[in-house]
Amino acid sequence: MYRILEKRQLNPTVTFMSIDAPLVARKALPGQFIILRVSEDGERIPLTVAGYDREKGSVDIIFQVVGATTMKLNA
Repeated sequence: MYRILEKRQLNPTVTFMSIDAPLVARKALPGQFIILRVSEDGERIPLTVAGYDREKGSVDIIFQVVGATTMKLNA
């Protein structure tokens, strides 16, 4: 499991998260997607890489809460 470093509500339905993922951050490029699962057997959802910090080893995502999986992620 990856650790959430920061979480911010941008508005009532949009959330920003910074995730500790050094291997992903090392190779991340603008416009790429990550495939994320909230639990080990959960649905796989693609999310755009909104930013990354190679030195810190973090990847940023921004998502809108629209379904069950993004509700779980937001919780």
